[in-house]
Amino acid sequence: MTPHGNAHEEHDALPGGLLDADQLTPGGPDKTTAALPEEFVERLREQAERDGMTLLPGRTREEADAARASLAALRGWAARRERFADDRADLMAAAWWSGIRTITDLAGAAGVSRDTAYADLRARGIEPKDKTAAASRIPRYAPLTAEALHELAALSTTVISPALLTDAPDPLVQAAWAVSAALERMADLLALDAGEDPGTHPSFAWGRAGLAFDLAERLRTALHHAHSVAADDISRDQLAARTLNRLMNLAADGQALHNAVSIDLYWPDDDRATVRIEHADFKDDTPTGWTLLRSNRPSPELTGAQHLAIQNALETLAAILGAHLRTDATTETDGAIS
Repeated sequence: MTPHGNAHEEHDALPGGLLDADQLTPGGPDKTTAALPEEFVERLREQAERDGMTLLPGRTREEADAARASLAALRGWAARRERFADDRADLMAAAWWSGIRTITDLAGAAGVSRDTAYADLRARGIEPKDKTAAASRIPRYAPLTAEALHELAALSTTVISPALLTDAPDPLVQAAWAVSAALERMADLLALDAGEDPGTHPSFAWGRAGLAFDLAERLRTALHHAHSVAADDISRDQLAARTLNRLMNLAADGQALHNAVSIDLYWPDDDRATVRIEHADFKDDTPTGWTLLRSNRPSPELTGAQHLAIQNALETLAAILGAHLRTDATTETDGAIS
């Protein structure tokens, strides 16, 4: 996707609407989106037009993710089939260390013979006849690999994408989709860090910083939708009470608390406004703990999701600044943060 009338070359190497030029193929959208349901393509096109953009005759980020995920899911299925016995042995060992010591139960749950259950446990260094071993989870360290995360991302994409084929996807679905995309970015980062050839994957052209920033953006999107889910079917009184409880927990941990914050806003046309963000108290008409906006302009009535988003942002600021200022205060500096 690219803005009407604007050249797109400058965006080709960045995460966002376009992928690298060599991933854009001729033949129009019917060719490049042939593997996707038409409803999905139309939804992308409508979204682009609402944003004043155009769906190019090539793959958007979402289309490329879906196409790549389809192939990755097939490769992942083959890989999982090859690792079936190893995976089963790992799960068998986990069940054993959780306290389940009856071979009949373990074999029955896995759908295998008792002999196979014995073999799986012994392959993981467990002597099944020693029933006195303490029941505790003993984790086996294994480094996170790009291949494993790519498979997980592909599987999640396969599960989630059909739920997006609607005019108004549920916020929980949108959060899940963003997390799925974040898993893909994590896998890309692991592959790049492992020394994989940068030419093997178009997104590697973004570089490590580009991939990391896109990961943060995907998770930010997931958080945005998660706030909508958290605020669904819950009253302002309940949300305000949860905010107060959260502040009490932070105080109990010795963390800095946010009380009131003033923010100066400005727009490109030089319009400016100042907003003071506070918590409602017993003197206000709103529930104690609810987010209040005070300004010389009419303030909007916040939704529950907006209340949660603002409180989350303020808590982040308080945690970062509080740690710096607390340290500076104990060393008797002027309190400046470099």
